[in-house]
Amino acid sequence: MAESTLELVVRNDIQPVCPHCEKELAMVFTRGRGFPLFQGRNNVFFCPECHKVLGFAQGRMA
Repeated sequence: MAESTLELVVRNDIQPVCPHCEKELAMVFTRGRGFPLFQGRNNVFFCPECHKVLGFAQGRMA
């Protein structure tokens, strides 16, 4: 089986677009909950224009 790689390319010349309201995103809002040292911190990322959710993440500090 051939090995495949994923290349990440930094593009500062274009702005991402919200998949809901289709506005260009110069920033993304985030809101967190929890204390990272014990149970981890849950974050939600959302559009500053329409406030619809773009994604979730969980971070833990060890």
